[in-house]
Amino acid sequence: MNKWLKLVALAVMLLAYDSFYNFWPARAESGFSHYITRSGDTLMEGTLAFRFIGTNQPLLNRAWTDPSEIEDAIRAASSSGINVIRLYPFEVSMGSDPAGTFRHVMGPNEYNESAFKLLDKIIQLANHYDVRLIVPFVDKYNYIGGIADWSAFRGKTANDFWSDPTIKQDFKNFIKFVVQRTNTYTGVPYNNDKAILAWQLGNELPSTDSWISEMAAYVKSLDSNHLVADGGYVRAQGIRTNALNDSHIDIIVPHIYRYHNVDMVTKLNEWRNSTKGKKALIIGEFGDFSPADTEQLLDIVQNNGTSGAMFWGSMHHHKMGGWHWPPVGAWSYLRYPGFATGDWANEKAAIDLLRKYAYSMKGLVVPPWPTPDAPVMFPVDSVHTLSWMGVSGASTYDVERSTSSSGPWTAVGSDVTDDITAPRHHTFTVPIFDDASAQDGTSYYYRVKAKNVHGSYSPYSNIIGPIKAKSGVIVDKDSSGYAETGTWGTSTLGGSYGGSSRYSSTIGSTATWRPNFATPGYYNVYVRYPYHQGSTKYAQYSVYHNGITNTVTIDQTNIAGGQWRLIDTVYFAGGPEEYVKLAAVGGGSNRADAVMFEPHNFGDSFQNNSSGSWTPLSGSWSLSNDVSHDSIPLVNKVLKQSGTGIAETVINSTYSNATVTVALKAYDNHMANASTGLIARANSDFSNMYTLRINYDLNKVQLYKKLGNSWTKIGEASMIATPGTWYLLKLVMEGSSLQAYVDGVKKISVNDSSLKNGYIGLRTYDQTAVFDNILVSSD
Repeated sequence: MNKWLKLVALAVMLLAYDSFYNFWPARAESGFSHYITRSGDTLMEGTLAFRFIGTNQPLLNRAWTDPSEIEDAIRAASSSGINVIRLYPFEVSMGSDPAGTFRHVMGPNEYNESAFKLLDKIIQLANHYDVRLIVPFVDKYNYIGGIADWSAFRGKTANDFWSDPTIKQDFKNFIKFVVQRTNTYTGVPYNNDKAILAWQLGNELPSTDSWISEMAAYVKSLDSNHLVADGGYVRAQGIRTNALNDSHIDIIVPHIYRYHNVDMVTKLNEWRNSTKGKKALIIGEFGDFSPADTEQLLDIVQNNGTSGAMFWGSMHHHKMGGWHWPPVGAWSYLRYPGFATGDWANEKAAIDLLRKYAYSMKGLVVPPWPTPDAPVMFPVDSVHTLSWMGVSGASTYDVERSTSSSGPWTAVGSDVTDDITAPRHHTFTVPIFDDASAQDGTSYYYRVKAKNVHGSYSPYSNIIGPIKAKSGVIVDKDSSGYAETGTWGTSTLGGSYGGSSRYSSTIGSTATWRPNFATPGYYNVYVRYPYHQGSTKYAQYSVYHNGITNTVTIDQTNIAGGQWRLIDTVYFAGGPEEYVKLAAVGGGSNRADAVMFEPHNFGDSFQNNSSGSWTPLSGSWSLSNDVSHDSIPLVNKVLKQSGTGIAETVINSTYSNATVTVALKAYDNHMANASTGLIARANSDFSNMYTLRINYDLNKVQLYKKLGNSWTKIGEASMIATPGTWYLLKLVMEGSSLQAYVDGVKKISVNDSSLKNGYIGLRTYDQTAVFDNILVSSD
């Protein structure tokens, strides 16, 4: 659908690991007893008619989606009763992709195995949670690559996709690769997997009849178990005769939206009458309707014999906390069970209607929402930025703290919401709760539990801590360090620091926060703003420090709700001349709230155009620009290593007990044991060290020690390691205790007393990679 362009404006990040599931209850495979078949115009599950209400999940089958996000999306659909998901088509490499972009299809007969392992995971979990999948092969559009990009591989135009023999064979080879692939988790070939409801030739394809017939016949020749849906070329116009008469096509999948400006009732009944007795009919996409129109559509579908209808679209939790959640014009993607920030788009009303008809089409009464699973808390350095991976169906969370890991526990937050939006490329845990009552100098432990809309609580999360509370310098609109120019108004939107904040739509207006530090050092810089869908996506923050200005662009419809958002870690020399300044730009209201400066031991300074703290020992290291492939491109300063063999670099300070955090992304994966990671407690020539690395060749995160040039592996965990995806590595060192995290989830916990202290560094082996957000914290 062409609304994907608006969705991509939010989206852009990362993969986690199979061992994430260590935090969840043990999973036994369930699976289905029957394939979905067709009898005339009726879908069948065994001897019973199969009818459903489903949703489209455009961020589920992406080359970068995290396994924890996959489970959240599928479990949420299952628990809601919305038990069919249509995936978005496979990604195809585009000539405009920035360096380090990996998609499902990298070229003719060249496929990204890591991306397909994620599809393996989707299908495995769909079987477990009893959710059926509709899988389209290719997109008309090129938001993530499509027909034009398949043609471009051969130097041809998009129109050649339908007729050029070489391009058609390339595409057939891809279809064969997908349909006959064996799932690496279950050992079941895709063409024998009952979780797949149907293959769909594509999304809204402007295809020829002959191409549709040829490709439908080819799919059926490879897979006699599954149904084939048309190419989605029926929007609001009509159904083509060829699709109705082709014996290899089972399902017609039209799309309808309010902006099509057709009479909905007439069109739905026209489609049903056209397909009656011939093909099954599924409304493949609908949305942008009022609740009353949505209910009317669903009522027609239920009563006229249409097999199913699929809302566009639904979202899942972000693996770093909060949600993927881009609004689309006048309506939004659904987050189960619905949140206050979606009231403007009738989010909860839409979810309730989908659930109502999902059950009523089966002759069932809507049950209560199930009790949520336990959330997973992320390790953090600050009591102001507590964070966790949310769980499907949770409405709110309660936060508890203690000065001991064994309690007693005190509630410090109740009915805390995680309806906070994070961009795909976010490489820190998303702040969800600020423990403003924590006492400076006191160390705390934290845990959370989730609550559904009926008040049923999940089990408690894991416990994090100890976290020592420390004062940050907060400058808000009532502080002496705050100043404005231009035109500003006062807002009392929820989440405003101190109850109110400021806003301006006048281009050139400025708000400035001056901390006036007496003590030089590194500081984390956090900004805060309340949520509003009309806020700007292009807020320009300038951080002036130590004679240098960093400029950071922030989408203020992301990470909101009155939470702190980390925008930079910089060195402040001290004095009244240093500041953070917001300059109002167009595209919505610019929101000025509080800024917090929190002391830190070390920050990478790359946004200063400086890598002066780093001394290369081997390899080819340089500052570089890393560009996201969002519709709002993010240009980020990173440290890049592009040499072959061993490449290492070091900072000029030593640490003993410390936490080292590094965001990293690999640009390639061509060599055996290609790996990228961090170094800790190293001696000056790196003959002794610990190294925590992602092994992209073996799909593992590994912790090694090196003593006198002799290597010993002391811990590892499996993961899907995908080049082109940002990961956040964290190594916590306390005495002999070494704990390794990936994207906030603990993967390795060992004890080793071989090395007591030393230098921090970065390391790659036979891999081009980039590094960012390198932080060292130590008490």
